[in-house]
Amino acid sequence: MNKKGTILLLSGDLDKALAAFIIAVGFAALGVEMKMWFMIFGHNCLKRRKGFFARRRKPDPDREGRYRDLATDSILQPIVEMLNRGGAENLPLSQLNLMGLGPMLFAQMLKKKNIPNLEELIHSADDLGVKFTLCQICCDAFGMSIDDLIVPNVEVKGVSTYMKDTMDAQVNLVF
Repeated sequence: MNKKGTILLLSGDLDKALAAFIIAVGFAALGVEMKMWFMIFGHNCLKRRKGFFARRRKPDPDREGRYRDLATDSILQPIVEMLNRGGAENLPLSQLNLMGLGPMLFAQMLKKKNIPNLEELIHSADDLGVKFTLCQICCDAFGMSIDDLIVPNVEVKGVSTYMKDTMDAQVNLVF
């Protein structure tokens, strides 16, 4: 029987995302079938960083219509997107953020010790076959598109699929 594990990343904090990906990469390297789920602000680490006033493209109904109700989109979604730009290299620390100075100091410490940064860990996880899934409700509420992510093959599924994955897994972690 193949061992399976799930990790749910709720937080958009750098330290929590790093911990989640370090554990996912470690399990995947041992041959454990890992699935990572991203809800609320957890998806921020997977987002491609956009400029503050970057032009927002019009949603493609054929593609995004499968996991979003485009008819209920509102003006609030682009405003939230503009304020919550995300990006693996731009996440705050949960403690000692120091108005953005903390993550820069943290990144320097990791680099000096030859520890991979978050984006490198994300790509390592992808290379090792970790499956990435975004919460369907979060995609719809935030008006997200999987085309705006730094890794390909991200799925969008509902909470019942997450529950099924956790029931099939031997390890379930929440960050």
